[in-house]
Amino acid sequence: MKEETLAKELDKEIDAINTFVQTILEKNDISFSKLVEILRQKRGEKTTVKVPCCIFKERSLGILEALTKYIKEELDLGYNEIASLLNRDNRVIWRTYSNAGKKLKKRLAVDKKTIWIPISIFTDKKLGLLESLTKYLREDIEMTNYQIASALNRDNRTIWTSYSRAKKKSNE
Repeated sequence: MKEETLAKELDKEIDAINTFVQTILEKNDISFSKLVEILRQKRGEKTTVKVPCCIFKERSLGILEALTKYIKEELDLGYNEIASLLNRDNRVIWRTYSNAGKKLKKRLAVDKKTIWIPISIFTDKKLGLLESLTKYLREDIEMTNYQIASALNRDNRTIWTSYSRAKKKSNE
């Protein structure tokens, strides 16, 4: 009798999982094999904090201001945690977030089709934040200067200069 009850409970749970998986497949318009591939990747990768590229479009904020504002408000991390993730002093992070809050009261908007950037790219202090971002988008995502300029709401020449500086600094 106990085994029958257990089997019925298991069937209910499997049905619930099936329904959940079907919803994910239909909502995201992906195949089951693609979902399995995504789950395998997620299971194998370390937890990496990522931020959406579209937050850097907000021109009223600097790169660090947009970064700290997003991490603080959306990921709900403390100043010390943010400072540790970005390899910065926690007083700098506090001041930067404070300044960002004065400049932009509302939350940063996130596009659904945005590129997600690992914040680990911003830890190298020999590169500026825009240089790090441009280098990542150019070399890892393989975007053109024009695409990067468009994604970041910046001038092409700014992106070219930033990437050139990042290459020089990386080769030193």
